[in-house]
Amino acid sequence: MSSLASSSAIRSAPAGSSAGRAETIQALRRQLVSAQQTQSSQRVIPTGLKSLDQLLPGGGLPTSALIEWISDESGQTAASVALRAVAPLLSLPGCLAVIDERHDFHGNAAKAQGIPLSKILLVRPPRPTPEEAAAANQSRYVRRVSVCHAEALWALEQSARNTGVRAVLCWLDRASPAVMRRLQLAVERSGVTILLIRPATVLGSASFADLRLHIQPARLPEHILRAAPPKARLLERRSYSVRLLRSRHGLQHEGTAMLHQHPWDDRVRE
Repeated sequence: MSSLASSSAIRSAPAGSSAGRAETIQALRRQLVSAQQTQSSQRVIPTGLKSLDQLLPGGGLPTSALIEWISDESGQTAASVALRAVAPLLSLPGCLAVIDERHDFHGNAAKAQGIPLSKILLVRPPRPTPEEAAAANQSRYVRRVSVCHAEALWALEQSARNTGVRAVLCWLDRASPAVMRRLQLAVERSGVTILLIRPATVLGSASFADLRLHIQPARLPEHILRAAPPKARLLERRSYSVRLLRSRHGLQHEGTAMLHQHPWDDRVRE
């Protein structure tokens, strides 16, 4: 970022105006992000959700990035929002790899957010069958679960290194700092964007992510509820706020993005 651009932005702010100062700070932040992107291979693709883009440094989802989507609920809502946000990114070459350790991902969840099924690579690491679990003793079962988790992490890391993959979606309850650091290095080299769906229990832990976002249930503004059809109560129960908790470059945008998931087609909208 040039000193000329900085001084120009500062001079353009009305004297004594708090709104002007805030505008200047935002302009300088955008210039800083732009300069950092010029020095690296990272690009930013707008999500198409205006309030979310305004929240994100650079105005969209970055490529070559590790993004944590943290949810107080089961993670399905966070996954829907993440899929909706990453859909424009998939207009670039490459597929979306879904690491489905829990074996509960359905293609319609991505299709509802505008991602064609032809763009999805579904990876399901093996897991013990109920019969195997019942036959095994406790210690053997615990070891087997650990092996399954290790295989899911291996699949995640391999996908993150694959240049034929554009983005990776993975539910990740636990991971060591060493694993997170390897993922961070992998995406810097490959250009892949990793979307990690994580529980609220990780909020107290350190983060290696480029972005950490927190998704929580929220009440829709009254004017939207009044204008909504009779199914408004269903709509209200599926409304969420997204808050930016962390940005790798220290750029913080205040406020939240208000989103909701329509009950009739499951698509995430503003």
